[in-house]
Amino acid sequence: MAATGSPARALLADQVCTGTWTVTYNPPITNTLQTVSAVLRADFPYCTDPEAPSASYSQAFTDTVSCATLLNTGSAAHTFVWGNPAAKPSTFTYDWTVSDIGGQAVITSTGRIASGKYTPDGAEQISVLVTPNPLQCAFSGVATLTGPTTLTILRLSDSAVSAY
Repeated sequence: MAATGSPARALLADQVCTGTWTVTYNPPITNTLQTVSAVLRADFPYCTDPEAPSASYSQAFTDTVSCATLLNTGSAAHTFVWGNPAAKPSTFTYDWTVSDIGGQAVITSTGRIASGKYTPDGAEQISVLVTPNPLQCAFSGVATLTGPTTLTILRLSDSAVSAY
Protein backbone atom coordinates (compact mmCIF):
# COMPACT_ATOMS: atom_id res chain seq x y z
CA MET A 1 0.00 0.00 0.00
CA ALA A 2 1.44 3.35 -1.01
CA ALA A 3 1.34 6.22 1.44
CA THR A 4 -0.27 9.44 0.47
CA GLY A 5 1.22 12.85 1.05
CA SER A 6 3.76 15.16 -0.41
CA PRO A 7 6.92 13.89 -2.06
CA ALA A 8 10.05 13.58 0.02
CA ARG A 9 12.34 16.61 0.12
CA ALA A 10 16.11 16.34 0.01
CA LEU A 11 19.02 18.73 0.46
CA LEU A 12 21.36 18.77 -2.52
CA ALA A 13 24.78 20.42 -2.53
CA ASP A 14 25.02 22.93 -5.37
CA GLN A 15 28.51 24.00 -4.32
CA VAL A 16 31.16 23.00 -1.77
CA CYS A 17 34.35 25.07 -1.46
CA THR A 18 37.40 24.71 0.78
CA GLY A 19 40.04 27.29 1.49
CA THR A 20 41.64 29.67 3.95
CA TRP A 21 40.16 32.37 6.18
CA THR A 22 42.37 35.26 7.37
CA VAL A 23 41.46 37.97 9.87
CA THR A 24 43.72 41.04 10.20
CA TYR A 25 43.20 43.20 13.31
CA ASN A 26 44.15 46.89 13.72
CA PRO A 27 45.41 47.47 16.35
CA PRO A 28 46.67 43.93 17.05
CA ILE A 29 44.59 42.01 19.60
CA THR A 30 45.97 41.51 23.12
CA ASN A 31 44.78 39.96 26.38
CA THR A 32 42.67 43.09 27.01
CA LEU A 33 39.28 43.61 25.34
CA GLN A 34 39.51 46.51 22.90
CA THR A 35 37.64 47.82 19.88
CA VAL A 36 39.50 47.02 16.66
CA SER A 37 39.01 47.50 12.96
CA ALA A 38 39.42 44.22 11.13
CA VAL A 39 39.43 42.81 7.62
CA LEU A 40 38.34 39.26 6.98
CA ARG A 41 39.45 37.65 3.72
CA ALA A 42 38.49 34.19 2.49
CA ASP A 43 40.02 32.44 -0.49
CA PHE A 44 38.49 29.22 -1.78
CA PRO A 45 40.77 27.78 -4.50
CA TYR A 46 38.82 24.50 -4.62
CA CYS A 47 35.08 24.39 -5.40
CA THR A 48 33.00 21.49 -6.74
CA ASP A 49 30.88 23.39 -9.30
CA PRO A 50 32.82 23.68 -12.59
CA GLU A 51 30.79 26.82 -13.42
CA ALA A 52 32.27 28.48 -10.29
CA PRO A 53 35.55 26.63 -9.65
CA SER A 54 36.92 29.05 -7.03
CA ALA A 55 35.73 31.95 -4.89
CA SER A 56 36.82 34.77 -2.62
CA TYR A 57 35.44 37.61 -0.53
CA SER A 58 36.71 40.41 1.67
CA GLN A 59 34.79 42.05 4.49
CA ALA A 60 35.70 44.94 6.83
CA PHE A 61 34.18 45.13 10.32
CA THR A 62 34.64 46.62 13.79
CA ASP A 63 34.40 44.47 16.93
CA THR A 64 35.42 44.47 20.60
CA VAL A 65 37.78 41.51 20.94
CA SER A 66 40.82 40.07 22.71
CA CYS A 67 43.01 36.99 22.39
CA ALA A 68 40.37 35.12 24.41
CA THR A 69 37.43 36.47 22.35
CA LEU A 70 38.49 36.47 18.69
CA LEU A 71 35.05 37.35 17.32
CA ASN A 72 31.62 38.04 18.78
CA THR A 73 28.36 36.43 17.59
CA GLY A 74 26.37 38.49 15.10
CA SER A 75 24.74 38.93 11.68
CA ALA A 76 26.15 40.22 8.41
CA ALA A 77 26.28 39.82 4.64
CA HIS A 78 29.13 39.49 2.18
CA THR A 79 29.48 38.72 -1.51
CA PHE A 80 31.29 35.71 -2.94
CA VAL A 81 33.09 36.52 -6.19
CA TRP A 82 33.41 33.35 -8.26
CA GLY A 83 36.52 32.44 -10.25
CA ASN A 84 34.51 32.35 -13.48
CA PRO A 85 33.48 35.88 -14.58
CA ALA A 86 30.30 34.40 -16.15
CA ALA A 87 29.10 33.31 -12.68
CA LYS A 88 27.17 36.16 -11.07
CA PRO A 89 28.55 37.09 -7.59
CA SER A 90 26.49 35.65 -4.72
CA THR A 91 25.45 37.69 -1.67
CA PHE A 92 25.35 35.56 1.49
CA THR A 93 23.21 36.90 4.38
CA TYR A 94 23.87 35.04 7.61
CA ASP A 95 24.05 34.80 11.37
CA TRP A 96 27.20 33.42 12.96
CA THR A 97 28.11 31.78 16.24
CA VAL A 98 31.51 31.28 17.82
CA SER A 99 32.32 28.13 19.82
CA ASP A 100 35.53 27.31 21.68
CA ILE A 101 36.38 23.71 20.83
CA GLY A 102 39.70 22.35 22.06
CA GLY A 103 41.49 25.70 22.06
CA GLN A 104 40.15 26.71 18.66
CA ALA A 105 37.46 29.23 17.78
CA VAL A 106 34.97 27.55 15.44
CA ILE A 107 32.88 30.12 13.59
CA THR A 108 29.66 28.77 12.05
CA SER A 109 27.88 31.12 9.63
CA THR A 110 24.39 29.97 8.58
CA GLY A 111 22.02 31.74 6.21
CA ARG A 112 20.99 31.96 2.58
CA ILE A 113 22.14 33.22 -0.78
CA ALA A 114 20.07 36.40 -1.18
CA SER A 115 21.19 37.35 -4.70
CA GLY A 116 23.35 36.14 -7.56
CA LYS A 117 24.33 32.59 -8.47
CA TYR A 118 22.66 29.96 -6.24
CA THR A 119 19.73 32.21 -5.18
CA PRO A 120 17.72 31.26 -3.02
CA ASP A 121 19.82 28.36 -1.67
CA GLY A 122 20.74 27.94 1.98
CA ALA A 123 24.42 28.15 2.89
CA GLU A 124 26.77 27.37 5.75
CA GLN A 125 30.39 28.40 6.18
CA ILE A 126 32.50 26.86 8.94
CA SER A 127 35.85 28.48 9.77
CA VAL A 128 38.45 27.65 12.41
CA LEU A 129 40.95 29.96 14.11
CA VAL A 130 43.53 28.63 16.59
CA THR A 131 43.59 30.54 19.88
CA PRO A 132 46.69 32.78 19.78
CA ASN A 133 49.86 32.30 21.81
CA PRO A 134 49.29 33.91 25.27
CA LEU A 135 52.86 35.27 25.41
CA GLN A 136 52.50 37.03 22.08
CA CYS A 137 49.16 38.41 23.28
CA ALA A 138 50.78 39.75 26.46
CA PHE A 139 53.45 41.70 24.59
CA SER A 140 53.21 42.77 20.94
CA GLY A 141 49.71 41.43 20.31
CA VAL A 142 48.47 39.41 17.35
CA ALA A 143 47.74 41.22 14.09
CA THR A 144 46.70 38.28 11.88
CA LEU A 145 45.04 34.89 12.38
CA THR A 146 44.53 32.29 9.65
CA GLY A 147 42.70 28.99 9.48
CA PRO A 148 40.75 26.59 7.26
CA THR A 149 37.23 27.31 6.03
CA THR A 150 34.55 25.34 4.19
CA LEU A 151 31.51 26.72 2.37
CA THR A 152 28.51 24.51 1.56
CA ILE A 153 25.60 25.81 -0.54
CA LEU A 154 22.49 23.61 -0.39
CA ARG A 155 19.15 23.63 -2.16
CA LEU A 156 15.97 21.90 -1.10
CA SER A 157 14.72 19.65 -3.87
CA ASP A 158 11.71 17.42 -4.39
CA SER A 159 12.90 13.84 -4.33
CA ALA A 160 11.62 11.21 -6.74
CA VAL A 161 11.38 8.83 -3.78
CA SER A 162 7.96 8.54 -2.19
CA ALA A 163 7.31 7.27 1.32
CA TYR A 164 5.70 3.87 1.88
